[in-house]
Amino acid sequence: RRYTKDQILEFYLNSVYFGWGAYGVKAAAQEYFGKSLDELTIAESAAMFVPIRNPRVYDPRRQPENVLQRRNDVIDTMVAHDMITKSQGEAAKKEPLDIRPPSRFNGPADHVVAEVKRQLLHDPEFAFLGATSDERKKAVFGCPADDTSCQGGGGLKVFVTIDLDLQEKANSILESWLPYPDPTTLSKEDLDACISRYNATRTAVPSIENLRCAPTGAISMVDNVTGAIQVISSGLPFDIEQFDLALRGQRNPGSAFKPFGLVAYLESGGSLNSFWDARSPLEIECPYTCSDNPKNPNIWTVSNAGGSIEPGLRLFDATRRSVNVVYAQVAVQVGPAHIKDVARRMGVKKSEIPEVYSIVLGAGGATPIEMASAFSNFATNGLWAEPYLIERIEGPDGSVLYEHVGQRLQVVDPAIIAAARRPLRLVPTNAGTAPKANIGRPQGGKTGTHQNFMDAWFVGFVPQYSTAVWVGYPDFQYPMRNVTINNQFYSRVFGGSVPAPIWAEFMTAALAGVPDGSFPDDPPGVNKYYEVPPATVPNVVGMIADAVGPDGAPLPDGGAGITTAKDAVYAAHLQPVLVEVDSLEPVGTVVAQSPPPGASWTNENGQVVSVAQGDEVTLSVSTGLPPTAPLPDFTGLTVADVVIALDQLKQDTGVELDFTTVPVITAEPSLYDVVITTSPAPGFVVTYGDPITLFVGAPPVEGGG
Repeated sequence: RRYTKDQILEFYLNSVYFGWGAYGVKAAAQEYFGKSLDELTIAESAAMFVPIRNPRVYDPRRQPENVLQRRNDVIDTMVAHDMITKSQGEAAKKEPLDIRPPSRFNGPADHVVAEVKRQLLHDPEFAFLGATSDERKKAVFGCPADDTSCQGGGGLKVFVTIDLDLQEKANSILESWLPYPDPTTLSKEDLDACISRYNATRTAVPSIENLRCAPTGAISMVDNVTGAIQVISSGLPFDIEQFDLALRGQRNPGSAFKPFGLVAYLESGGSLNSFWDARSPLEIECPYTCSDNPKNPNIWTVSNAGGSIEPGLRLFDATRRSVNVVYAQVAVQVGPAHIKDVARRMGVKKSEIPEVYSIVLGAGGATPIEMASAFSNFATNGLWAEPYLIERIEGPDGSVLYEHVGQRLQVVDPAIIAAARRPLRLVPTNAGTAPKANIGRPQGGKTGTHQNFMDAWFVGFVPQYSTAVWVGYPDFQYPMRNVTINNQFYSRVFGGSVPAPIWAEFMTAALAGVPDGSFPDDPPGVNKYYEVPPATVPNVVGMIADAVGPDGAPLPDGGAGITTAKDAVYAAHLQPVLVEVDSLEPVGTVVAQSPPPGASWTNENGQVVSVAQGDEVTLSVSTGLPPTAPLPDFTGLTVADVVIALDQLKQDTGVELDFTTVPVITAEPSLYDVVITTSPAPGFVVTYGDPITLFVGAPPVEGGG
């Protein structure tokens, strides 16, 4: 086939990119002027063709002065070629550009279209379209306009899984919460602040018009049963950024990775009723370099994120409240390789996941679509379907060339997933970290806040869908501190403060008219993962009780290098209770404990009691002061009985007393050889080492008087 120059020009103008998501002259006329081609004025027609040369340099919205100058050059050329009269040209040059304001999302699914093209051209799934790149291009786009010998190709109908109404809603919500600021309109102060972020993160500073000066976001949603991708909304307009944050933006998920650690722990035989040390900060020794501190490169210091946390917690509560130090210990116990394996099985298939302890706090990367897909398991009892975008492809004649065939895999034991779902269902409530995500129907989820507030997430699930929301800076990771989002100032952005309400707003719209539904019934075996594990009480008598003395003053060096009795009890998954007692032992020393060491003990009723995780262990801690006690009443006791009583007093209170006896003559035989009275009197508070006098009855001396 041969084409005339006019035909080739027509092909070109119908496909060339004009900027702002507009491909072809018809789309450009609508984008910039909101008109059809036959409605354009001379000035508008001339201006519309300027961006073809370079859509970024000659952007009618961002560089209007460049476009205006080039437009007038085009008008002069039209006059020179007698396309218009000189007077028409002069009149046209006097017209303002009058470019209409942009719709931030030019098409509701521009990123989707780009991803579909990428998959059709490169994904092995669609190899039937051609063995080579050129063959695939021909099958998808048809013959190139400049190839006169080419025949066939094109005309495919590609059906995708995206719900356009929900896609538009997601776009609108992101635009409302996280509008894209035009960097060319920023004040010098704001511009300097923006550039400083690039410099601080060692990111190359782009030209001013390409600066990303504010946080953006992404929303991804999948169908829990089929894996069909319903929404992939990227917070930056396609014209500004072709990279799809929702599909390909790997960012640190923070604590949203903890559920994978939980599943790994349960697979290892753990229980949600296990009891853990929750004190912050916690130092963990790594078998590799895990710190920037040159003095302690193998020490990972973990802290909890704000809020008041009890010193000890059960894993169920540590999950709903997202307690970092507990999950750091979980990671050490199960190992990072197991956590990585769980994440891979559940849906985080391609992102980089390092095998380090901090994996459980989101040290690796994940995309929003991966996180949404992975969390779908919590709604299906671990039946996972791989996410997909292309549903069906038809040829020009309507024949079906491809149809997606899904497969559901049981990637985790259903009982484990059902057990893990329970605390996750409390996260979007006042008992969790994301009450702002609550939409008043069956749901669950997890917040995620990466170190220093550089990424924030909420990943949630309902019976029908799972959705991930990410918020952060697009070009680099920078702390989201002291930022204004959606007209509200945030000193720090947490997963529960911004992503959670975005998730709630989107899901409320997405589920309008959809019945609540319910999660699958708990399968047999769930209760196994809620049994309270056994424990063994350690022997801590003689140890320093705590790194802080009874008076609240820290021990030398803060107790550094000392394993305290408190540490030992927490390490045994038990709860220490410290009680001060007067004792001559050094200050802070444990002088007694209850129950005694071992896995069981006998109570006062003679019953054998097994020790369970979370049980209290009472530690009697020395004040360093001589012990005191009320003097018992020894009246009527023999001296031998008093010795026994004094020994019991020493055992009970630590008070050891010396005594002397003084005979008291009496004519009453019943008082012979027993204590008549004492000095001091019964009830008087005596101190360790005090002397007491026992007045013991004696018969009269014969012949006396």
